[in-house]
Amino acid sequence: MIQVAQNGDRPRGAHPALPVTLAELVADATACLAAGAASVHLHPRRPADGLESLSAQVCDPVVAAIRSAAPRLEISLSTSQLIALDGAGDRVEAVCAWREPPDVVSLNLAEEGSIELGSALLERGIGIEAGIFDLGDADALLAAPWSDRVTRVLVETIFEHDDASAVGLAGAIDARVAALDRPRLWHGDDRATWAVVDAGLAAGHDVRVGLEDSLVERDGTPAPSNPDQVTRALARLHRRRRPTS
Repeated sequence: MIQVAQNGDRPRGAHPALPVTLAELVADATACLAAGAASVHLHPRRPADGLESLSAQVCDPVVAAIRSAAPRLEISLSTSQLIALDGAGDRVEAVCAWREPPDVVSLNLAEEGSIELGSALLERGIGIEAGIFDLGDADALLAAPWSDRVTRVLVETIFEHDDASAVGLAGAIDARVAALDRPRLWHGDDRATWAVVDAGLAAGHDVRVGLEDSLVERDGTPAPSNPDQVTRALARLHRRRRPTS
């Protein structure tokens, strides 16, 4: 499975093809589905100022619009503690106010309150993508009361920008959480994301691409778009699956 991280916390202007508005996110998600993506991960923005928000007023319309335009596409939102709550008392209150909940959300085990938030998400029927940055996060996930109910584990080497170090960390995290027997999705950051994606594909895991993770290609040239990154990742996957003579 290939997931696309559409925008992250990048500001408008960070890349010419970065989707920010509702219309841009819908068009981009539809194009990513056509290119072969099975899931999109996005950070909805307030129309007035373009800032990220967890409020229902911001998230519900985006989720509803993408679901209507691309009903076969899994929709993932972020629950990062850095995103504005816009009046909610905490993240639990914010996600419980959603009337158009996404299929899954990313939940960083490194963040305070992640266990309580995970329980609230599952009670609402929202799947968890457990974000693991290091082995300490992996241990926190293993100890979580809902660890065996996560939709997938995000093997996130976003703080490692050396190819070999990033791939090594991904392998170590993956080995630590393998006992959960849940799908793992590998992704990295900046140019190192491609080494992690290639290693993840070689190991038979799900992977994530997209402008949130990298604005450049493997050779350092600008990445054209989210759908283009999907196309290139699928091409690599198909080459690996092609039988040799």
